[in-house]
Amino acid sequence: SFVGVQGMIVRTSTILPDLKVAHFQCTLCGNDQQVAVDRGRIAEPTGKCPGCNAKASLSYQLVHNRCTFHDKQWVRLQETPDQVPAGNAPASVLLFAFDDLCDAV
Repeated sequence: SFVGVQGMIVRTSTILPDLKVAHFQCTLCGNDQQVAVDRGRIAEPTGKCPGCNAKASLSYQLVHNRCTFHDKQWVRLQETPDQVPAGNAPASVLLFAFDDLCDAV
């Protein structure tokens, strides 16, 4: 479901790269393996390389320029002044915008 909130944007970050698919390559035989990133965790190749039977933890290396990245931006949203009771500090929340929602506000 979709939730709508009202507030005032008080700070944003620059657009940051967010890793979505990591690309690993065996340094011994050149075998490629792609791994999807799940909630910020990369499941590095384990076991043996199917190309040369080398131990994966020693032979695979991340190839940065062949990885897939998406846009990410953090946004700090604060209560509007008319919603804050007198004498209280406005509440704020940190939000993350991805892909097409970056720089859309």
